[in-house]
Amino acid sequence: MEYRQLGNSDVKVSSIIFGAWAIAGWMWGGAEEKDAIEAIHASIDGGATSIDTAAVYGYGRSEEIVAKAIKGRREKVQILTKYGLRWDSTEGEHFFDWSDEENGTKQVYRNARKKSIILECENSLQRLETDYIDLY
Repeated sequence: MEYRQLGNSDVKVSSIIFGAWAIAGWMWGGAEEKDAIEAIHASIDGGATSIDTAAVYGYGRSEEIVAKAIKGRREKVQILTKYGLRWDSTEGEHFFDWSDEENGTKQVYRNARKKSIILECENSLQRLETDYIDLY
């Protein structure tokens, strides 16, 4: 596996990155949690140590599954997560509505205000069960 330096940082990311959107079920139908965790383990074992997720994927569920998958492996992976799309607040600009059987209808808002970014980062750290995020 090739690894690339992330900008001018000391962080190196794998050239293949595990995308964790679909494992949360949101917009994709989902996957069994056990299967998702096994897929992340296989990715890491194969050298793809960077995991891309976001708070909005499954309304936090993707980050929670990633946390379970990397337990005991945190030092081997790079977590790349994102902010800016809120389903738990009506602050910001309305972006879209989404409905599914599990969550009903949610309104999603764009919000990149400082206060929102800090709160989202803290929430992501809790869901990911880590004290740092490699790329936010």
